[in-house]
Amino acid sequence: MKVFISADIEGVTGTTHDDQTGGASDDYRRARKWMTDDVNAAIEGALEAGAKEIYVKDAHGNGRNILLDEMKKEACLITGWDTLMSMVQGLDETFDALILIGYHSMVGTEKGIMAHTYTGSIKQISLNGQPIGEPELSALTAGYYGVPTVFIAGDDTAVNELKGFLGDIPCAVTKYGMGSDSGRIMHPEITGQSIREGVSKALSDLSQFKPFKMELPIRMTLKMAKAKTAELISFIPGVERISLDEVSYEAADVMLMLRMFRVMVGLAWSQK
Repeated sequence: MKVFISADIEGVTGTTHDDQTGGASDDYRRARKWMTDDVNAAIEGALEAGAKEIYVKDAHGNGRNILLDEMKKEACLITGWDTLMSMVQGLDETFDALILIGYHSMVGTEKGIMAHTYTGSIKQISLNGQPIGEPELSALTAGYYGVPTVFIAGDDTAVNELKGFLGDIPCAVTKYGMGSDSGRIMHPEITGQSIREGVSKALSDLSQFKPFKMELPIRMTLKMAKAKTAELISFIPGVERISLDEVSYEAADVMLMLRMFRVMVGLAWSQK
């Protein structure tokens, strides 16, 4: 069994504030440790279930957050950042399952701890009329390759969000949101055990999961934080400006949708 783990930091054990997600502070140093511990718990669960190959994608910021010398040696780490595959860089059709660790809910989620969708330049992304966030984008990318998403660990809003798309997927709630930068958190030993046991159980019977798919073609709609950004993006052939701050594009498949999404996000970043 070949397993892919995608790990973000906002949804891991202990984190509730942006200060813990980057920079040179002691807060960030501790968060990197918590992130690594949550990933290790997932690795342990995968090994218990019989996984022979385990890949971990560091899917936060610059992709250099997980502490390599403290990560379980049975897994290999993918660091840095790939423009197209992003949070699931390295995943392809040879994998049997995708596991999401440390994920957060989409932008605008009530009580979602550090809720956002890739960048503050985007107010909302919708596919076929459904607002989605990072958990769904990762699951959808995996589904393109026929790989099912079998487990998520994150704050309660992220877990509930993904369940709205995939059904009652196995999960571990790392904390309970009480606001954008506050929540009820638990000891790492408790969340670690929940992650390890949940991953092991999920991988023990993959027949219960199906790859996440959406009806084609996919109509992608982005609501931008700045109207000027929407205007700039509307100059791309095939893109329609449907309101002052909103653009839309129809893609024949998931990969074409992702390509256009990355272009749009890149243009949004250039307007900061």
